[in-house]
Amino acid sequence: MEHVKGISAFAMVVVVCGAVALGTAGVSFADGKGTGAHRHYKGEVVEKAGNLAIKDETGSTYSLSENEAHRQGREFKVGDKVEFTVNENNALIDVHLVGEKGKHKHVTGKLIHVGLMKKEIKLQTAEGEKTFPLLLQETKTKALAEGTEVTVELNEAGTVIDLHEGKHKESR
Repeated sequence: MEHVKGISAFAMVVVVCGAVALGTAGVSFADGKGTGAHRHYKGEVVEKAGNLAIKDETGSTYSLSENEAHRQGREFKVGDKVEFTVNENNALIDVHLVGEKGKHKHVTGKLIHVGLMKKEIKLQTAEGEKTFPLLLQETKTKALAEGTEVTVELNEAGTVIDLHEGKHKESR
């Protein structure tokens, strides 16, 4: 019985420390339920090794290449204050100037294919077949069979920044 109490106490310490670490890092989750893999931060565009990067409130930096900025549908300069989202792989998937609201669109359809050579996905939607570019190579690695109903999240540039199995409540 003493062994079980020790394990329970250890588990409680891990949970509390994890909650404190998340709370002090300014992390919130995209789905509002605390179970999503996306994390949101505020930061500033800086120059790092001759390239643009985003430095968050904790001092961590995330690369922001010129191509990445174009895929996001905007251009950034050193000193811009931004809000950004990274995925479970710490890859930058969305960036907005502070105070600017993202206008993302969700599209649901049956998966026709995910391109092996091109970073794109093709869906059969109510409006017909639609092909969308993928922001990140990792997006297409999700193990979904053809014919599976999926919802893609598109940024302002029309690029897929996220993919989920099933229908999103706001999809069109």
